[in-house]
Amino acid sequence: MRLAESRRTVSAEVPFAYDEIAYPTPVVPQMATERMRSAGILHGYQPPDPSTASVLEIGCGDAYNLIAMAEVAPQARHVGFDLAAAAIERGQRLAAAAGLTNVELSAGDILTWPLTGEQFLYISCHGVYSWVPAPVRPALLDLIAARLAPGGIAYISFDCLPAASAKVEIQNFLRTETAAISPVPARVASAMALLKTLAASQRPGSRLKPQLDALMAELPSYDPAYFFHDWLADHYAPQSLRDFAAAADKAGLAVAGDAGLVDLYLDDLTEAGREVVSRAGTDWADLGFRRDVLRGNQMFRRALLVRKDAPPPAAQIDGLAFAFAGERKVDAGRIRYVADGDVFLIAANAQEQAALDLLADGSFRERSFADIAAKVGDASAAAAILRRAAALPLVTAHATPAPYTLSPGDRPMAGGVARAMLSDGNWVITRRHAKLILNSEPTRAFVQLCDGTRDRAGLADALSHKVGARVALASVDAALADLARRRILIA
Repeated sequence: MRLAESRRTVSAEVPFAYDEIAYPTPVVPQMATERMRSAGILHGYQPPDPSTASVLEIGCGDAYNLIAMAEVAPQARHVGFDLAAAAIERGQRLAAAAGLTNVELSAGDILTWPLTGEQFLYISCHGVYSWVPAPVRPALLDLIAARLAPGGIAYISFDCLPAASAKVEIQNFLRTETAAISPVPARVASAMALLKTLAASQRPGSRLKPQLDALMAELPSYDPAYFFHDWLADHYAPQSLRDFAAAADKAGLAVAGDAGLVDLYLDDLTEAGREVVSRAGTDWADLGFRRDVLRGNQMFRRALLVRKDAPPPAAQIDGLAFAFAGERKVDAGRIRYVADGDVFLIAANAQEQAALDLLADGSFRERSFADIAAKVGDASAAAAILRRAAALPLVTAHATPAPYTLSPGDRPMAGGVARAMLSDGNWVITRRHAKLILNSEPTRAFVQLCDGTRDRAGLADALSHKVGARVALASVDAALADLARRRILIA
């Protein structure tokens, strides 16, 4: 959710764009505090335990991400603000419906939010930096610097250069060509039609064609509201990681790596390319910038920030747990470990295969670093393997004990946030912060029935009543096993 379009208040006569058109909630696993901590650890830092930490989200929108974090960390304090009052109200309703008391949401503006006051161990700001007027960007960094507690870590995301260069020109063209069209749905439809014309008109050698081709492939799946706020935004200014780091430095902050872990994977570069990257040394911002220019395809950055007085990196990953996030495939005797987007890894040696086979054993368990290191037989080798796999991402790294169960008890229970979200929607945020869409009405009803008051027979009876047909105990067991694997049930 973008903040601070200007210094006007939310009660101005001209409606704030995000009140007028709600921004679709993006579920962002990388900004979950336990994932921020694990990413920090993989980059050599030691952020604090998020289970009891103070958390601030700037530009929280409807705060569904923050609310999901609050549920799995009931002893942690979670504060969020956004300029869109309507979004804040939606978040307040969800938090109340889920029975959470550790979430505080309010309408607020980056430009006027106090620089003095409580400091937070975790601060996040997703999808704001590139979409606000120029004066807001340094104000945002100043706010983070002022409110980030010693030892804390922050997350801030933005579109980045050089990969977003073509998008700048396309976005500017679409915005200006459709500026006079209203209402918003008509403007979005006109912009999408114009995009098709642009894509069809490109000549061989066009520097815009790769971006337009990618955009046209994605267009059928775009939510119109997302398209409006991203491609027709009044302000759009991607930044190179080097320029972003310089701006952060002025505020007293330093880049501590990327929450998406993309800077941990350099195997696809040539030897000469890796030599260019190596000149960055331990400077994560310079390393990331060099990688971005060499690859040319990094459109979005999820920068981690620490205070400049933070201790220097010192690798320690032995407290993390790891979960397999891909699929193990065997083709013609060759084993491939396939991640999202058809990215795959072929084990380089027996140690790597041992580690990945342990994670991909079909149990859906999170494995401790100690277990993986024991399987590999070498802790240093295990650490290198896990960093490589996490950067694809073929595995996910977790910094807190699993807040879910794979073995539902006698009275199965789904989290209160999931049950509340399903009261008027078809998706939930899992307890490991992923988006889970439930298109089946019986499945949605079943999750809501899992409130800890019914045994399996009671669940079968209650669901039978709802769907008007007898539901067998075997179906209940199968549904519970599936929901458990999707990490939405509580022990």
